[in-house]
Amino acid sequence: MRFGLIVLAAIVGSCTAPPPLTGPRQATELVGRVAGAPQHCILIERDIGFRVADGDRGTLLYGTGKRIWANHLEPGCGFNRGDVLVVQTIGSDYCRGDFVRSFDPVSRFPSQSCRLGEFVPYTR
Repeated sequence: MRFGLIVLAAIVGSCTAPPPLTGPRQATELVGRVAGAPQHCILIERDIGFRVADGDRGTLLYGTGKRIWANHLEPGCGFNRGDVLVVQTIGSDYCRGDFVRSFDPVSRFPSQSCRLGEFVPYTR
């Protein structure tokens, strides 16, 4: 009995928690790119959607190629890779303050809702 409790404690103690949403974050797709001046709004482009950054659940990326827009969400707000992201916009631009909601792609249950921050362009 005692041995079983020790093994159980060792297993539970070896489990790692998911990375926190606060503290230092680094989106791997932005490494080697140079940040530009933050923008309040960006134009919605056809066939391009937001995605969660690798290594930083609190950063959404938009765009491909030489310029990628990063939107650093408020502390404590973030999404999981693979979540379906839906943005509520007013007009033809994505703007600071627009709401982003996530849905699990399998269960279709809604998850967290966050407000977009400033859009920072990162270029190579």
